[in-house]
Amino acid sequence: MPVGINENIILKEVNVKKTENGRDFLEFVFENEDGQTATMTEWKNEKNMWIKTDEDLQRRDNQQFGRILQIIDAVKGGHNDFEGSSFLEMINWAAIQFADGDDNKVRLKVTYDKNGYTQVSKNGIFVESMEVAKEESQIKLWKNDLLERPVKADEEKPNDPLAGNSAPVTADSNTGADDLPF
Repeated sequence: MPVGINENIILKEVNVKKTENGRDFLEFVFENEDGQTATMTEWKNEKNMWIKTDEDLQRRDNQQFGRILQIIDAVKGGHNDFEGSSFLEMINWAAIQFADGDDNKVRLKVTYDKNGYTQVSKNGIFVESMEVAKEESQIKLWKNDLLERPVKADEEKPNDPLAGNSAPVTADSNTGADDLPF
């Protein structure tokens, strides 16, 4: 799917999956009229080197829940109340919200990730119903949205013939000297 703000997008799939390592995740697959897709994946937030405190973890969980609600509200026009306490309960609840298949077309912001692949943006408002007039759209392109594919220059590898990559020449290693045609 092209980067930028795309219109008349449908939510093709909502999948609750589990990795080989047992990690649960929620996957949204959006599709445009040409059959091009963009995906958005939500993983369980855990403490790590970027999320150090319980407050940081709660803030990340709130942001994640807000992104999921943004998709539900844009596609379904509203949502039911969530009653649960775990990530797995939340993603199963989110998938159930789309079970009836009566979905609205949406306007969707797509950007590049740092590796040059297209992704659904997670910055600010990234999805809204097509019922919102284009002039009143709340989706904005921000300066940190990658709209051009990042180019990684080729790395020059050192070519040092004295680096010691070859084996030392010994008297026994000179076995092919008699095979020369001259």
